[in-house]
Amino acid sequence: MPPQAPPAHTLSKSDFKLARSCATKLYYRELKYPDNRDDNEYLQLLAEGGYMVELLAKQLFPGGITLDYTKGAQASADETSRLLNEAAGANTVTLFEATLLEGARLARVDILRRGPNGFDLYEVKSSSIDTEDALKRIEKTGSAFRSLRKPFDIANDWREYLEDVTYQVTILRDLYPDTPVRAHLILMNKQALAAHDEMPSWFRILRREDGRLHTAEFIGDPALVRESRLTESFDVTTEVDELEPEVREATKEFVASITPAPRKIPPEIGAKCKGCEFWIDDDAAEKNGFRECWGKRADAQPHILGLYQGRDLLVTMIERGIDKVTDIPDDVLAQRSGAYAERQTIQVTHSRTGTEYVDDTLRHDIAGARYPLHFIDFEAARIAVPHHKGMTPYGQLAFQWSCHTQAAPGAPLEHREYLNTDPRWPNETFARSLREAVGDDGTLLVWSPFERSVLNTVADELTALGSGDADLAGWLRLSTLDLKPDSGRQLDMLKLCRKKYFHPAMEGSNSIKAVLDALWKHVPEVRSRFLELTGVEGDPGLGPYAALPPIVINGTEQRVAEGTGAINAYFAMVYGVERDDPVAKEQWSRLLLEYCKLDTLAMVLVWEHWGRITGPRG
Repeated sequence: MPPQAPPAHTLSKSDFKLARSCATKLYYRELKYPDNRDDNEYLQLLAEGGYMVELLAKQLFPGGITLDYTKGAQASADETSRLLNEAAGANTVTLFEATLLEGARLARVDILRRGPNGFDLYEVKSSSIDTEDALKRIEKTGSAFRSLRKPFDIANDWREYLEDVTYQVTILRDLYPDTPVRAHLILMNKQALAAHDEMPSWFRILRREDGRLHTAEFIGDPALVRESRLTESFDVTTEVDELEPEVREATKEFVASITPAPRKIPPEIGAKCKGCEFWIDDDAAEKNGFRECWGKRADAQPHILGLYQGRDLLVTMIERGIDKVTDIPDDVLAQRSGAYAERQTIQVTHSRTGTEYVDDTLRHDIAGARYPLHFIDFEAARIAVPHHKGMTPYGQLAFQWSCHTQAAPGAPLEHREYLNTDPRWPNETFARSLREAVGDDGTLLVWSPFERSVLNTVADELTALGSGDADLAGWLRLSTLDLKPDSGRQLDMLKLCRKKYFHPAMEGSNSIKAVLDALWKHVPEVRSRFLELTGVEGDPGLGPYAALPPIVINGTEQRVAEGTGAINAYFAMVYGVERDDPVAKEQWSRLLLEYCKLDTLAMVLVWEHWGRITGPRG
């Protein structure tokens, strides 16, 4: 009898995870509804260095066989089955990327080992774990993944990962019901110290023959990985056994909803819809998941999901059938207190009138800034595998800064920038070049606490990892102090925006992009100034970030329009398949420089607008 064809729709690990967050989404994914996620498989592979962690873990299993999972689910599952059956009895086999297929359930296992005593299934996650905290939890609860409060339930922070492992285990147990299965979770050890420099260079991204998909390989010394002990393996069989009934029940519902053909599990709309990937900004789209879930309530403007912070208020309003921010009752706002209440009231009040909110004291803050004004923005990332001997996993990499400087009122803007383009540890060069650019005079204008955090982190590392330059470290710390009449030099424009400025088109966001987009669409002077400074006349209906042109790199159109995209672009340039391609590296560099330059120019444009609406400095 020929092998049975797999069902038209299967439930993968990622499908199960998606459905656990919202069962309705499974229908939209199966029918390929458009979504707002980045579908670039290459950049997803690079994200957070997760592929490096997986390859590190695999070095701990010498002799493991890497399977090709690209030839179809059934063929991959058949090969997995053959190798596992050959190992039955006294033999042992370790498989990487094994495919498990049982009915409509599908899972690709990171590491699967079969020996005389049964199966060991290992799921590798790029997340880090505090091993000291884990030991405390084990001592008190018997597990590193349980809450320290009675009744010691599985901790919410780890539940998603453990459900992922459980889903795989249920398939394996059903395929081999008479063979014991033990489950393991492999994580990065937050306390581990790298024993070698430039460990990320031990990995290489490869392009597959089809030119579209990419894979990664380890090119370092496996013995050094085993000595480093950057990863920790935890037996989670007990947790899996506890979760198994719940996971099986959920799986049964999900599989029934996609076989023989997908049917929609009724949505439960609520605050969680705020981040839905199927909420797309395209009214003409034939398929729109968010609109299907919310019906006519999706058309409300300004939508209640755009409310600034405060999940409790959002939940209450949705339950009461209120879909517009402007329909939130005044008596509800009056009863609120706390960190978000004042901002929510400003948002509701000025969204109703369609007017800007400008606090009377904003003018004083602007007048307090000392020239030269330095508008600075950083790009930094935390990569799982340490760069430098003595670093822990997920150490900070400060790889780029942009600075627009205005020496005096009305003076022309001067732009300077820095971008690291090779795999070396960049933080000390980053700090020295920044000091050369901004010196000791003037106000450092930032948009978020991020820059302060990066400067302090780099200062800490100079002693532990760098040259030990105490003078440079001291300068970095002084540069983080808040601006005061007689001291400090850093002024956070985000803080000013949250407390003292609002435009209705910002809705509930205070990001620099949301603020500039709002001004771009409603304030002609901002567009005129942008044209004057850049020579680019952007579309009045789109934000200035849309004016950044994409670049085709090795056949794929790439663009950088937000921080995560910048990190992915940096990883592509430094660790990706193009790291030895000077043309592609130059193209990635250009994208990064243009993006970061626009971030600081955006701050200038907002600052100038604030100056116009508050009156001249004096």
